[in-house]
Amino acid sequence: MADAWRRTWNDTPKITALYNTPVHGTAADITKKALGLLPQRLADTGAKIIGTVHDEIILEVPEGVAREVAVILKETMIQAGKAYLGKFPVEVGATIGETWAEK
Repeated sequence: MADAWRRTWNDTPKITALYNTPVHGTAADITKKALGLLPQRLADTGAKIIGTVHDEIILEVPEGVAREVAVILKETMIQAGKAYLGKFPVEVGATIGETWAEK
């Protein structure tokens, strides 16, 4: 069984991995750009960046400004995406919940 999982020098990446790598890499670049823009935009909201998961940004936000911060986050992610994707459409979603599990 262990041999079934061992990679050899003759292993070649699957075509899906070859196509998927640039997509995930670009998503990571967009996320990092948005993370650079967010602190200034969130300064007066009381929101805190508490983590990222893949291409998601997780914020802790006072309940009273949650919807406002969701709009700021979406606009920032779209701006960051356009910096890399130009004219291609950028789709962004934001979810508000008590915990990350509620997304």
